[in-house]
Amino acid sequence: MPKQFVHDIDIMYEAYGHGETIVYLQSVLGGINPGAYYFAGRMSNNFRVIIWDGPNNGQSGVSIKSAASEYHLACEYLAGLMDALGEKTIHIAGCSGGGEMGLLFTHLYPDKVKSLAMYRPTDTASEVEREIIKARYFDIAQQAQKSMADAVAYSENPLPTRFGGVSRWLADLYRRDSSKILEIDNEAFARLMQSWGEWMGNPLFYRANLCDSDLQKVKIPTLICPCADDYHPERLAIDLHSNLPNSTYIPSLKHRAQDEIYNAVCDENSFGGFGDFVDEYEKFVKSI
Repeated sequence: MPKQFVHDIDIMYEAYGHGETIVYLQSVLGGINPGAYYFAGRMSNNFRVIIWDGPNNGQSGVSIKSAASEYHLACEYLAGLMDALGEKTIHIAGCSGGGEMGLLFTHLYPDKVKSLAMYRPTDTASEVEREIIKARYFDIAQQAQKSMADAVAYSENPLPTRFGGVSRWLADLYRRDSSKILEIDNEAFARLMQSWGEWMGNPLFYRANLCDSDLQKVKIPTLICPCADDYHPERLAIDLHSNLPNSTYIPSLKHRAQDEIYNAVCDENSFGGFGDFVDEYEKFVKSI
């Protein structure tokens, strides 16, 4: 996998195809996955597609520093990666939290983005998402108040809850760069985790926590495909469509139940409906 030194760490990425550049963001809380490869395989016939491991994910480097959210941190590194690769303007497509990151990136770096696509806008106020946020941020923050060593130890063996394994990210980073993790001021880290969790847990997360006036400044073509379920409800897409002035909204064919999401058998992605999104996206981006 190619790597590029960005700011202070190596960022791993892969690029496929030729033409105008699309950056595909599968999510923020993880690295490249099969969905990203499926998207790249489909779209690289007509475009250059970049997929990446963001900071603290996959094979990219460790960077824990002050930022308004983990999403802001990822945007900072994505902007640096694009600069380093000589990419002046890009199309962005994102799934779930990757869509919210794409919207935030567009807000922060409006001159860098030609178009935006958001697949499955995320309701972080839902029960499942609250559990994930608690495990990733708040449980780690609580342990970090004691020491970084305590936070790492908890991350290695978190509570056996449904999403307790989400806490293991810090232990993963410790195994890759233990000195960097242990050098972090534990109290500052605890406050950072608390603030990152609060940012992601905001009921307006699906808007990247942007107000109406900020959304209305996003003039680029935007595609919104909810493929609705309990954690990505249709109403979020409808609200985004009503506030993004140049948006196209593709209603869900149906509202999927939980077992359809987590027990789906689907070659291209474990979240059913992804192939339909890519079909719509290909028509959308070719029309720009």
